[in-house]
Amino acid sequence: MTANTSVYVPSGTTVTAPNGTIITLSGSSDTVITQAGAFVHVPASATGPANDVVTTGQASGTGLSTSRLSVTSLAGSATTNLNPVDGAGAAAIFWGGGHLAMDSTGNVILSDRGALRKVSQSGVVTTLTTQGSWDGVAIDPSGNIYGSGDVLRIPSSPATWGALLQEFSASGAYQQLFANWESSSTNPSDGDGGLVMNSKGALFLADAVNNRIVEFNVGSNTWAVFAGSGISGNQDGVGTAATFTFNATPDLAIDSNDNLYVRSLDTIRKIAPDGTVTTIASQLQTAGTIAVDKSGNIYTSGLQVVNRITSDGSVVSYPLTNTTDFITSLVTDSSGNLYAGTREIGAQILKITFPND
Repeated sequence: MTANTSVYVPSGTTVTAPNGTIITLSGSSDTVITQAGAFVHVPASATGPANDVVTTGQASGTGLSTSRLSVTSLAGSATTNLNPVDGAGAAAIFWGGGHLAMDSTGNVILSDRGALRKVSQSGVVTTLTTQGSWDGVAIDPSGNIYGSGDVLRIPSSPATWGALLQEFSASGAYQQLFANWESSSTNPSDGDGGLVMNSKGALFLADAVNNRIVEFNVGSNTWAVFAGSGISGNQDGVGTAATFTFNATPDLAIDSNDNLYVRSLDTIRKIAPDGTVTTIASQLQTAGTIAVDKSGNIYTSGLQVVNRITSDGSVVSYPLTNTTDFITSLVTDSSGNLYAGTREIGAQILKITFPND
């Protein structure tokens, strides 16, 4: 597009800025402000009314950033992902592929090959515990850390995996919770998935094996299916009338109003506190990562790209050229920075700062 021009387009249109940043219009009657030289593509599948406006100029509206992400490696090696080693910066080694959480002092807490590890803002990596088998991670206001996971029940024939939750307290004590709440003789990932805690202290699990959201009440030692029928699908609805299709290690995120967010196939799904499931954005690269910041912006990833989704469903895709590794988990801090765990050639924790424009 040339300077000072406008075009009306339908939902599903993509706009590419001169630096490669991409926004996908998922709503209606939106205005996107972009720059001269941007490329607008309307795919054949975008058959709705052309009531979104793409314009070049400085008017108010949804902006398309021309700045690149600021990305630094907080810790971990870009070329090694073998047995975990504590240390500082690039001297630390992660296995990679675990889930991330953020504590109240800005430390990244993560699961790493079943262990629980901590990364400080200065990049110092320490192992908190090797007890248990940690996957999803959540932290309460007192600093107690909770995790999803499983354990091989022995003796048994055939082998049986028992799902559980676990706690590593602020004082350093470890205990198992909800032992064998679910079991499987065929899937060693039973019990795995992203974990979050809401403002009332309830824990929610993105149950990877069964394509559902499960709620746990630690105080009463009870659990129940919160959303999802357990059958693979991508249908909105209330509670168990909805369906999800998760990848092997789905992240789960929660906002300040206790709304849950999860990736299901190529969509972002929102689960309200009453269990109502709606689709926020679709036609994204298939991936399992998701995070949400205090302003309600949702983050997810694709291949060398990070997407930021606003509350109206507009998707801005930022190129991430600092690594060719896969992003395996995301979390945000109180200042709006995004942290990404990676794994392939190496395994790192990346700190990502977004441009202000």
